[in-house]
Formats: sequence, C-alpha cells, structure tokens
Amino acid sequence: MSKVAIITGSTGNLGKAVTSQMISAGFTVVGTYEPALNADDGHPKANYKPVDLLDANATKKFVLDIAEEYGRIDVVVCLVGGFAMSTLIDSNISDINEMIKLNFQTALNTVQPVLRVMKAQESLGNIILIGAKPAFEVNAFKSVFPYALSKSMVLNMAEVINADSQTNNARATVIVPSIIDTPPNREAMPNANFGDWVTPKSIAEKIEFVCSEAGRDLRQTVLKIYGNS
Repeated sequence: MSKVAIITGSTGNLGKAVTSQMISAGFTVVGTYEPALNADDGHPKANYKPVDLLDANATKKFVLDIAEEYGRIDVVVCLVGGFAMSTLIDSNISDINEMIKLNFQTALNTVQPVLRVMKAQESLGNIILIGAKPAFEVNAFKSVFPYALSKSMVLNMAEVINADSQTNNARATVIVPSIIDTPPNREAMPNANFGDWVTPKSIAEKIEFVCSEAGRDLRQTVLKIYGNS
C-alpha cells in the first residue's frame, strides 16, 4: 500500500511541483484547493478536495475523512500562505492578522487533526511546513514585519511538534526558500537574475527526500533553500 500525502495549496506553482514529485515517488496524493477555485489543471493522478483551511471544523473533517478513506496519513505538506510588504512602524493589526491567518492559521488548522491521526499510527509521520528567509534575518524581517512574524510562528510550531515527537509520532521539517522562480515573481521583478532563484522543482525534491527512507533519520530539520538569492 502506498503512503498517503496531503498537500495543501496543491494547485499553486509550488504545489504543482510538490504534487508531481510526490506522485513520482509513489505517494498517493490528496491535494486541497480553495472552494472558490478549481483543480482543472491539477495532476491527473492526484485526488483534489476543496477545503477552506481557515475553517477549523471543515479542515478537521477533511483530515479525518482522508484518514478514514485511506487508513493512514503519512505526510502533510502545508503550502498555503500569503505575502505582503510592510514595516513594523507602518503595519497595523489588520495587516498582522491577515498574515497570521494565511500563513499560520491555515497550517495550524491542518496540523492539529493530522497530529491526532499520526499519534494513533505506528509509523512516524512527516509534517512539512514552509518558513521564510526574513524570519531568520532581522534586517529582512523589519521590511516585511507582519509576514515574517507569521512565519516565525510557523517555525515555533514546528519546534513544539518536534519537542513532543515521541508522543505525537510525528516530526516537523521547516522548508525555508528564498525567492521562488514562479511566473508571478518574474512579473513582479522583471529585472532580477532569475537564475539566482530556487525553482519549485528543486524545493519539491528536497521535500520528497525528507519524506523518503533516505531521510528518515532527520530530526528537527530546517532546510534553507536559498540558491544565490
């Protein structure tokens, strides 16, 4: 029986690459997308579900339904998020709350029921979270304060999961990309050197490695995938 991976935000630029990589590695993939969108351009072998990840009850039901349908959840990759530029002095509480909702709350709502499922399983599960370079560097943090703050909360959640990994039967890995080479980023920064950026495929390969037998001994892992940017 193949291992089961949930990928939130699976129809985005990074989500498509991760979905393809995990399916190529033999995983059964269940992807989420926003109910207002569609999965018409998704991977033909993935199972897509519309889920509002800001709705804790709906997300919990989705996770438990997947666990019941497939009998297990081995991996969850939390890719849903958002970005905004704003300094500490210019930010208001609405800016901060919006970033926390998109980057932390969506991950939290997914992780909580997944931990319950993984706790009941005999095999160790993988929770993959997406961090951000500014959350590690104060000079970058100050120019994107709400965004970096929300991503630091994601990092703290990973640390809590790993501190209790024997009880939860799960380990968390934080993937920290710099600028990802996507069409929206190219459009926003047309004069940049795109070769310095990291590709979605490169990030997807690292995620698949962490979840593979070769990566099974990794613990408390933070992977900084910066390329040359």
